[in-house]
Amino acid sequence: MKSIKTTSFVLSSLLVMVLLLAACGDNPAAREAFPAPSPNPQAGQIQAELPGPVAGATVNFPQDEAPHDNLMEWWYYTGHLNTTDGSKYGFEYVIFQGNRSNFPTGYVSHFAVTDLTKQSFKYDQQLAASNKKIVPGSTEGFKVSTGSWTMQGLGGTDLIKAKMQDNSYGIDLTLKDLKGPVLHGTGKFSYGPAGFSYYYSRPRMQVTGNLQVGAETKTIKDGVAWFDHQWGDFIPMAGGWDWFSLHLSDNTELMVYYLRDDRNQLADVFGTYVPACAAPCETATGRPVKVVELYRQDFNITQTSQWTSPVSGGVYPSGWNIKVKAQGMPALDLNVKPSLANQELDTTRTTGVVYWEGACTVTGTKENQPLTGQAYVELTGYAKSKNTPSQTGS
Repeated sequence: MKSIKTTSFVLSSLLVMVLLLAACGDNPAAREAFPAPSPNPQAGQIQAELPGPVAGATVNFPQDEAPHDNLMEWWYYTGHLNTTDGSKYGFEYVIFQGNRSNFPTGYVSHFAVTDLTKQSFKYDQQLAASNKKIVPGSTEGFKVSTGSWTMQGLGGTDLIKAKMQDNSYGIDLTLKDLKGPVLHGTGKFSYGPAGFSYYYSRPRMQVTGNLQVGAETKTIKDGVAWFDHQWGDFIPMAGGWDWFSLHLSDNTELMVYYLRDDRNQLADVFGTYVPACAAPCETATGRPVKVVELYRQDFNITQTSQWTSPVSGGVYPSGWNIKVKAQGMPALDLNVKPSLANQELDTTRTTGVVYWEGACTVTGTKENQPLTGQAYVELTGYAKSKNTPSQTGS
């Protein structure tokens, strides 16, 4: 029998290979489904006749909630929680699925909690492999796991559970979609030579349930989460990206996304503004919510401060001004500030990546009137691994 350490290394190596090198594989079906795309400088410009796992640039519900047999896929939650005792938290919880012919399907999960009351940050990571064949097109939604960490969802009602291995934090949450699904780039966009991806969100989900903090179980008084589901035959750009999801106080949402190339130059931008809508919005129909697609000329993100990690040495942006002015929506001038400077994860053991992802606050204006909000920001490509040996970080 292999030792736990050896087994972990083999699985880790497999996951890193599947997640980062999968596009170099020999999967004929994948090549047929995704012909080599041309660079696309604007979101939503994919031609509808391109074949793929869904017709044209359309995402179908509930079929596309379920797992696909593409090279890359993930289900991703970030959110903000207030408990009945007055404490405040942010959380990130994701499961990545890596699929490549001739290898088991690999799964990686990250779970992080920002404790705003204690001003502390904690994360953990898991990995697993499965020989179970993925059959796309199920109408039963998704149910994925890494060990005891699980997530499942169908039609905008999701259940997620995870507990850190040192029992410091755990979640047992129910999420209900308040708006309906949102398609980014009409549901599919290009990474240029790196491939292209299908992408939808449920940008405003109500959160109930329990949060474990040490030996104490806390009840969620109110919470809001952002859910992303993305899949396709692509590999992430070598330079990294800056991704922002904002819940604004006027019941609107904003996603903006800067993608950098291997020279750390701006390669592409994507953005989506989600207007307010009257309940129940599109939650009952399953139809995508009407949004405003944002292009390169419509918004600008300016770094206002920076933070240097004492662990990785990475120098990250640590404050931003986001200006948006586009047809079909109000002008926005927003300042985003991390709720805690250190929200860095070293996930070398599972994905080979060190990145920053954390809870943030939002202040600013909409058409010169005050506006506030909450945000989550993900920053990749700013730090290299120091090969941290522990699998739980703080």
